Amino acid sequence: MDTVYRDLTDCCGCALCASVCPKNAITMQRSNGFLYPVIDQSLCVDCGLCAKKCPFGREKQEDSNCLDAYAVKHTDEQVVQNSSSGGIFTAVSDYVLSQGGAVIGADFDEDMNVVHVVANTPEKRDRLRGSKYIQSDTTGVYDAIRHLLNDGVPVLFTGVPCQAAGVREAFPNEEKLYIMDIICHGVPNPLVWKQYVAFIEKKYGKKLTYYSFRDKAISGWRKYSAKLTFEDGSQVAHNDVTGSFIELFRYDVCLRPSCTRCRFTSKQRVGDMTIGDFWGIENVMPEISDNKGISAVMVNTEKGRALFEAIKPHLTAYPCSQDDIAARQPNLSRPSQYSNKAAAFQADLAALPFEAVLKKYTRVGLKRRLIDLVKSVLKR
Repeated sequence: MDTVYRDLTDCCGCALCASVCPKNAITMQRSNGFLYPVIDQSLCVDCGLCAKKCPFGREKQEDSNCLDAYAVKHTDEQVVQNSSSGGIFTAVSDYVLSQGGAVIGADFDEDMNVVHVVANTPEKRDRLRGSKYIQSDTTGVYDAIRHLLNDGVPVLFTGVPCQAAGVREAFPNEEKLYIMDIICHGVPNPLVWKQYVAFIEKKYGKKLTYYSFRDKAISGWRKYSAKLTFEDGSQVAHNDVTGSFIELFRYDVCLRPSCTRCRFTSKQRVGDMTIGDFWGIENVMPEISDNKGISAVMVNTEKGRALFEAIKPHLTAYPCSQDDIAARQPNLSRPSQYSNKAAAFQADLAALPFEAVLKKYTRVGLKRRLIDLVKSVLKR
């Protein structure tokens, strides 16, 4: 085979094709920031397994497989405070760790790349908490899962739906593997993230070691307040600079091309459990809407149901319907689309210094701040 995919919109970068290739002929290589499979023709034997296994090549399934749905909050308020929403990930991962298991999720490496890693302690797991709005690198994940399962270790894998689908396809009948997918808006370009990190480190003159996309300390759950943590322990929170990357994410100017044709933006989920923010909880259950964070949970398999029952003592769970969750989660029905500024953003990114791009498209620039000020005055 000359290629696994025919168009950039047909590859989500899950790396399953590289994992299943019997000749190790496929490597994941970056093109314009995103990882894509590249076939070494001298090794390929045209078996076609890569294309056959590709989960992104399947037809989109619309029918719901949700068994139960809940609005959820962890009983430990500190866990809720340190989580993006209501703390469901901590509850599930605590249970798996208590069974001698391992948790696989997204973390920052020493160069602030977002990568999937294995955590086998609560301390390592804590770094996996919180949303990370960049496509993570899953290199080595399939081998790690295989080794853990062969050793009899329970595994919790958590990731965006296309990543979860790859893991499901690779390990379809493993009783000790729990898969938890996230309601996903789409994944921004890691190259843009790297340029942003370089900009931050130059501006503040020190190495960035952690970036919290959803810090609740200042404005609670509903607003996206970012916080920077540097190597010397100092922190910077909630200003136009810290929030500028989140603006780019929310403006849909640098999503992976496949996100605009995502097969997994439906009510049929690939995980044993699906989690996300319960946006709109004030319309469904106003009595529990407190701006501290509520998780939306969809239980999709009997294994997921058993897992949820096991962690219930650590949760306050309110039954609801999947439609209640979907009302303010459009990516349960359709993919995100590029904004009308995406093409211009990509052109400017290639032609201008990164700081100039930020000033043009985010509140780092005076023009955007003035526009926002005028809009706020007109709303009064």
